[in-house]
Amino acid sequence: MYIHGRNPIIEALRSSSRVAKIFIRFGTQGHIVEEIRRLARNHGVPVTQLDKQKFDRLGAPREAQGIVALVEEITQLSLEDMLALRHEQDPPFLLAVDNVTDPRNLGAILRSAECAGVHGIILPQRDSSPITDVVVKTSAGATAHLPIARVGNLNQAMLRIKQADIWIAGLDAEGETDLLDFDAFRPLCLVVGSEGKGLRPIIRNSCDILLRIPMWGKVASLNASVAAAIAMYEVRRKRV
Repeated sequence: MYIHGRNPIIEALRSSSRVAKIFIRFGTQGHIVEEIRRLARNHGVPVTQLDKQKFDRLGAPREAQGIVALVEEITQLSLEDMLALRHEQDPPFLLAVDNVTDPRNLGAILRSAECAGVHGIILPQRDSSPITDVVVKTSAGATAHLPIARVGNLNQAMLRIKQADIWIAGLDAEGETDLLDFDAFRPLCLVVGSEGKGLRPIIRNSCDILLRIPMWGKVASLNASVAAAIAMYEVRRKRV
């Protein structure tokens, strides 16, 4: 898979992601480019300089900023491996993403999750965007740092998470509990649904609790990635 964008490439080099090769368009310069070259040298990653014609053959979009990295597919854990992870002095904090098929929305959610200190992401095999270069770019490289588990059936995965004594809290506009009143210092898996449709009924019914984000304006809902970010940071704020 090719990823583009200078910051995502830097994050991929800094993490355990397997960057196989970096391509730089001739004439591309700057301190960030030099930082990428330095990191590539340190990790033994070859850097190839291409003229504009050959670089364009890679199919990089205009926002690639003259640099593209070839990386191995994102490593994904099994759900059992994710549940086995331990986090010192912090109860488990997971995020399940239901039915978010837009790669930019998913990338934005993953970016906020990494910044908020979420321990792992659960994505369904179906009804979810794959981890594409667009997701990696939009996440600003967060995919390089987040453990991600793909599950065949999200509802069954939620039941397994409950067996691990982790609460399931779904974000829902009609939720009975105000997010600001929720006790977040407990083992927790937040579940966020798609923009417009929200959580699927089967997923909503499997949640232990449904949380609503208080709204004071006249618009009835938030973008899915914004709602997820608000909820994740509220959980993190209450754990500080």
